[in-house]
Amino acid sequence: MAGFFSPFRVATFLLFCLFSGRDALAQSAGQSPPPAVVVEAIKVEDINKPVEYPARVEAIDSVDIQARVEGFLRGIDFQPGQQVKVNDPLFNIEPDQYQAQLGSAQAELARTQASLTEAAQALQRNKELFSRQTISQAAMDSAQAAYDIAAANVTGAQAAVNLAKLNLSYTSITAPIAGVISKSNFSVGSLISPSSGTLARIVNLDPVRIAFSVAEADLVTFRQQQARGDAPDNKLDLSLRLANGSFFKGSGRIEYVGSEVNAQTGTVTVRTIFDNPNRVLVPGQFVTLVLTDQNAPQLPVVPQTAVLRDKEGPYVFVLGADNTVSIRRIAISTPLDGGWAVTKGLSGGEQVVVQGVQRLRDGLKVQPSGETPAGGGP
Repeated sequence: MAGFFSPFRVATFLLFCLFSGRDALAQSAGQSPPPAVVVEAIKVEDINKPVEYPARVEAIDSVDIQARVEGFLRGIDFQPGQQVKVNDPLFNIEPDQYQAQLGSAQAELARTQASLTEAAQALQRNKELFSRQTISQAAMDSAQAAYDIAAANVTGAQAAVNLAKLNLSYTSITAPIAGVISKSNFSVGSLISPSSGTLARIVNLDPVRIAFSVAEADLVTFRQQQARGDAPDNKLDLSLRLANGSFFKGSGRIEYVGSEVNAQTGTVTVRTIFDNPNRVLVPGQFVTLVLTDQNAPQLPVVPQTAVLRDKEGPYVFVLGADNTVSIRRIAISTPLDGGWAVTKGLSGGEQVVVQGVQRLRDGLKVQPSGETPAGGGP
């Protein structure tokens, strides 16, 4: 037994164990599998994210109908909610009083015209006598003054006739604009006057105006784009989402942008025009205005989970042909649902790591999985 455990045999056994352990550790390290990651191919998409603004419907034209003369209401020529046209009859005020005033004014005009004719004849005779030095200068001046007074009386009488005609015309009230008229606030037989207030209201419902507010910063950006010549202008698609969640059938156009910033809200009012043939939109109604750029660019879109950042900016890990990953610096712009639009660094078709990115480093070999075959990107 002592020979079996000789010093030589013990040393040999220890060296064998030492080198066998190193070989086992090396073999174990060499067999460690590469980290598993999930990759996704970059797609090029239309960057067409709509922008939404709370908005309110306004009437382009509306008017309160009021009486311009006093009198008893003789007739109402419309039904509540009726669509009226310009000059359609609405109310009738008893005209008898104003017809009598017109007749009186016309009679006074005829009297003053007769006086003017008489004064003109007298002036002509006095001129002839004065030329023959038959009458004095005082008599001539008196004849001229009589003529001037008669002419002034005619002018005054004519003005009275015109006023009487105007007042008589006010007894028939017609629609000044086209639109939908409300119910009458007075009944037939009521005594109305200019102080009676609104008789009825007409609101034009087609087209209507949609007003909304944009932030001051957005306006500055738009003005800068205009200065560079790349503003969307009429390339915007305007649509409306109604209170019940449905979309209004029809598109609008920008009417004008306010020229002043509201100091309290820091916003600028923008007004748009929408056709409203079916009267779905009603003034005072709240809607959501949706703006979409018709000429939005096509850009690669990278998932948000794939984007990492350091002091140099955003980057992604791109899968190479040999299943190794490399860092690719990118520039991002528009945020999208679950992703970013990329303006620099990716062109589309690359495969980037979307899961497992925190364990990676540049040049590391990985074990990819995903919907598309690994190693297909540039």
